[in-house]
Order: sequence, then C-alpha cells, then structure tokens
Amino acid sequence: MTRDECLRRITDVLERDERVRAAWLAGSLGRGAGDELSDLDLVVVVAEPELAAFADSWVAAVSEQVPVVLHQRLNADPVIVLNQVSEEWIRFDLSVVSPEGAVTRDPATMVKLFDRDCVERTLTGQSHPLPPSGPRVASLTQEFMRVLGLLPVVLGRKELEVGASGSGLIRTMLVQLMLEDAFVPDRRGAMTLREVLREEHLQILRGLPPIDATMESIVAVHVAVARAFLPLARRLIEQTAQDWPTSLEEALRRHLDRTLDLQLSW
Repeated sequence: MTRDECLRRITDVLERDERVRAAWLAGSLGRGAGDELSDLDLVVVVAEPELAAFADSWVAAVSEQVPVVLHQRLNADPVIVLNQVSEEWIRFDLSVVSPEGAVTRDPATMVKLFDRDCVERTLTGQSHPLPPSGPRVASLTQEFMRVLGLLPVVLGRKELEVGASGSGLIRTMLVQLMLEDAFVPDRRGAMTLREVLREEHLQILRGLPPIDATMESIVAVHVAVARAFLPLARRLIEQTAQDWPTSLEEALRRHLDRTLDLQLSW
C-alpha cells in the first residue's frame, strides 16, 4: 500500500462516519512542503459530545482498511491526537477537534478532503504562538540536573556505552527545552526542527560535539550541552515565574567539582 492509497482508505473510513463533519490533510503535505518521507497529518472535525466516542472507536474502524501495528492516543485539550503506524510503516496522525476547536486552523495550509457543514468558512487561521510552559521547563531543568549529576558515576565505572546513551538523553532534553522557546503556534514534532526552532538554537545543536562511547566524547558532550541548556533554562524559568532550583544547582556544582574537578560555567 502506498501513502496515497493509505490516505484514500483513511478518507473513506472518515467519510462513512457521520460523526465526522469535515477532514483536511494538514502538516507538511497539506502545506505543499512535504516529501516522500512525510507522514500523513489529518485534522478531523467531530461534534464536541462525540469526540471521545469517536476516538475510542477509531483504531478498530480504520484497521479494517489500514491494518495498524501501533496506536497511541494523547488527550491534549481541546485536541485529541491519535498516532498510528500501518503494517507498511506509513505513519498517520489524526488531530480530532470540535468545530469550535478548529477555528484557528488556516485553510490555506491544508487540503480539504471533505466538508459536510462548510466548516471551512469558520476557519480564521488566527492562531497564536504558544508560550513556554513554566511547569514543563521547571521539570526539564530538574531532570537535566539530576542526569548531569550521574556523569561521575558513569565515568568512574567506565560505562562508556551508558555514557554515550546519557549524552543522547541530555541532548534530547536540550531540544525539548528549545522547543519551549520556539514561540510558534504549532511545535509539531522532532522531525521538523528546522521549521520550528530559532536559528540561534539550530546553530547550537549543529555545533555540539559528536556522540561516541569514549571518555573524551562523553565529557565534551555533557559540558557543551550543559552550557547551552542551563542559561536558556534560567531565562525561561524567570520568564514563566517559576522557582529556580538553587539548592540543586549548588549541590550539582559541588558534586562535579569534588568528583571530576569539573567547574562548569553557565
């Protein structure tokens, strides 16, 4: 099954369900910027009282036409996001919204599949950039410091493979923090960083040392990522009126200085 055939089958399933009042192809393909590696992103409009029931029944309904090997559901009010992977590893996501929840969508960035109620007339395209989430930033910061504090254990035991995995983990945390600072209406996913992140953040990511299972690489990556992460975290925590984990930071500094003779500046 090709991606286009998959889209046709998904559209047929949606169109047969009277609860679905409208559907669009969105994402990079909807904007005309997709390529052969792009997944299918659909926006599906369902009346508010039927949103949960539709989401509950979706995977069984679509599997009759597109066998699914992975299904995940994320409730992110006012949107229910349904992620699927087919047997042919075609990725397709549904953002299920009410008519009221769809109004900020931009019809110029989507391809209409069907629209029973002329919902498109109500779409304003006037979405607003998402501000950083204070609790999310605070949680990321504390977890980053905790993981950074494991560096002496990894190096002391010479667990170089674990250290390389830890390097990847803290780099991922840096990307997650940068996404909080992106200030865009749709942060999308980690596969479209060039379209979402600030150019200054992209330059930082491009300049990070390569990850390898060596002592030199592990230390270099941890130091470079920490010097990028912690100043940004402090700025976002101040911006969102969260409390900076001063005691944790001070203990981390003493710990790294005592065990590794490592004085990080950030």
